[in-house]
Amino acid sequence: MSRKRRAVVAGMAVLCAAGAVGTGSAMAQDKGPLPKEAHVTGDAWLKYPGDPEYPYRRFVVDAHGGPWKFVNGKMVMGAARGTVKFDHYAPDEPGGPSKHHWGSIKVDYVMASGPVAVVSGIRQDENGVPPNQKRANLTFYQSPRGHTFDRMGFSWGVVLPQCQQMGVGPAPFSTNSSGPFGKWLKGYTVKDAPLQLPTGDFQPPDNPADCSFADE
Repeated sequence: MSRKRRAVVAGMAVLCAAGAVGTGSAMAQDKGPLPKEAHVTGDAWLKYPGDPEYPYRRFVVDAHGGPWKFVNGKMVMGAARGTVKFDHYAPDEPGGPSKHHWGSIKVDYVMASGPVAVVSGIRQDENGVPPNQKRANLTFYQSPRGHTFDRMGFSWGVVLPQCQQMGVGPAPFSTNSSGPFGKWLKGYTVKDAPLQLPTGDFQPPDNPADCSFADE
């Protein structure tokens, strides 16, 4: 096994250990047929255990693609597209009326295996999010028992939000819920695709940019 191929396999092992459970998405290659894409779609209210007073979060996801692509013989991390919209239904200040607070994420990474997926992208919030917290990682679990048992996790809850790297997500810690209005939504559908390792000579991906943990 060549050094570059070993580096790819080792890198995927690191992703799996960090939370991208299993392997399963596709990559785009310079030559040959296009690989199959992984997909994560759906809409659900989640009950976030870290906020017992105002626990409801809604995530609407439409994400398609894979974890990497090749451009002129070089591996480039991020080969996905789509959006994630999210809502925190809570008051602006304690004791006030609850309101919808929407944000969005531009997706650039999808990796899925079986019923589990990691979706990553950049938050599009104009205000209130420091630059080193713009990377968002989301995990989805489609339960075989039905969509009311689906689960989801997001990288600004339970884990440190600073300096998230593409594809490293938390466990899906929030359960599907009927939400603040008692209305179940459709849940999440995860469609995986085989992860294809490259063959032949290629350049490994660049290291991610350094990221400060200081307040910015």
